[in-house]
Amino acid sequence: MRGLPGTLLFFIAAGSLHAAERGPWSEVQPDAIRSHVEFLAADLLEGRATASRGYDIAAAYVTSQFRQAGLQPAGDDKSYLQKVPLLEATPVLPGSSAELVRGNDTYTFEYGTHYLPSADFSSASSTLSAPMMFAGFGISAPELEYDDFENIDVKGRIAVIFSGAPAKFPNEKRAYYSWEERKLSTLVDRGAVGVITIDSSADTKRTPWERRVAMSWIPQMRWLDETGQPQNAFPSLKLRFRFNHDAAAQLFETAQSSFPTALAASEEGTPQGFELPGMMTLSATTGLRKTESANVVGMLPGSDPQLKNEYVVITAHLDHLGRGTAVNGDAVYNGAHDNAVGIGVMLEIARALYASNAKPRRSVIFAAVTAEEKGLLGSDFFARQAQTQEKRLVANINVDMPLTFTPVFDFVALGAQHSSMGTAARQAVAAQGYRLSADAAPEQVKFIRSDQFSFIRRGIPALVLSAGYQPKNPSVDLDELRRQYLSTHYHQPSDDLMLPIDYPTAADLARVDLRIALSVANAAGAPRWANGDFFAEKFYTVK
Repeated sequence: MRGLPGTLLFFIAAGSLHAAERGPWSEVQPDAIRSHVEFLAADLLEGRATASRGYDIAAAYVTSQFRQAGLQPAGDDKSYLQKVPLLEATPVLPGSSAELVRGNDTYTFEYGTHYLPSADFSSASSTLSAPMMFAGFGISAPELEYDDFENIDVKGRIAVIFSGAPAKFPNEKRAYYSWEERKLSTLVDRGAVGVITIDSSADTKRTPWERRVAMSWIPQMRWLDETGQPQNAFPSLKLRFRFNHDAAAQLFETAQSSFPTALAASEEGTPQGFELPGMMTLSATTGLRKTESANVVGMLPGSDPQLKNEYVVITAHLDHLGRGTAVNGDAVYNGAHDNAVGIGVMLEIARALYASNAKPRRSVIFAAVTAEEKGLLGSDFFARQAQTQEKRLVANINVDMPLTFTPVFDFVALGAQHSSMGTAARQAVAAQGYRLSADAAPEQVKFIRSDQFSFIRRGIPALVLSAGYQPKNPSVDLDELRRQYLSTHYHQPSDDLMLPIDYPTAADLARVDLRIALSVANAAGAPRWANGDFFAEKFYTVK
């Protein structure tokens, strides 16, 4: 090549570099993601509520996209659909009550003004009368030398607890001990018969009481096992109510500490527990209905004769809230960012793999899961079924509400520090020309609040990628965009196509997730938890 002009040499070198960088991620198209989002977030789908006509339309759409992307059916009976049997429970509001008798005084609390009932999955009509015991956060964490139960006995009592966990806990431990199922299991083990939850100061700030009341129309669900029993329903906790701070102050009125004192102690991370005088009677009426929804599942088989029996799972939840209480005349909760964008990203990853004729060594499963908004039910059912069938799931990459409002310099990979998948994430982010930032709000314990947790709790390393905090346009206030979305549009009808969505950034996020998936699928060994990782110690067992 000696004697070629310098300019020509430059273009040849640049072209070689570009060719070297090409891969399946080069096939990702922003407009393809846009097309998916504009369909899935349209009013036609009526908010894609679990077990609704709108959700079924969305599932049919995803099925057609999986087929076009060359994925093999991986649902029931050689189809793309994995049926999830569900029990829907809707609190009947006129049928609920809460009354406290203390000495000669009777205090009657009002629905919505003071309390919200949780659905009872075991009975259409329930009443519980029992004394109360305050149990702090309802946490026993010996490794942190923290125990709200050290000096109390909740057996036969209604436990009154704060939501969340002490702010002084390390991030991953705060996430784990904030997990409602962990708390309810602890209370069942200790003999409590009911629960009254009071929002911590942090949770009150994040979700004001008025917003909880406004969203109380949403039915609750549990998936049903082979015997028809609802999972994680905790029937021995006969009733579960949530009280606001005004009502809580009344519960603590003649106790050894006032409510403001107890709340302040919780913020300081002080274990506490003491009796709340009086007899509480809770009543609830619940409308129960068996139904079903479906995960949409497709698979790209692995090319390696041995490793093809190991699976990398890419998930995104397809459901949202459906039709509900109208806000400014709009009753359709479209869920554009939550999670039509996530589904669009996942579908484009699948299409790009097919278009590039990629042949990863391990099999890659794509799962558009149902009932995330009901408590991660679809992903929990999927992971449990895989476990029952002895399928070796080695990693999960989840795409949920990546909030791609505007071009950014950075991405966030929740879970990166917990396993060797973090290395793959850092390399993929850098290869795509981005920086990797740490979670700026670890106190929100987002790592356990989406479908990746269904895999983590079964010992499977997981990641969830989202847009970061550094806008490319310095005039854009990204912090304010994020704050405005979470405070005004999240779980509201206004999470629709009128909000800003930057599709090139969503496409780059898809490219990064695809690079991670291929790195994991082609590696000699499966991802490993980091040495001494808290979640590994809690959930991982060597098979």
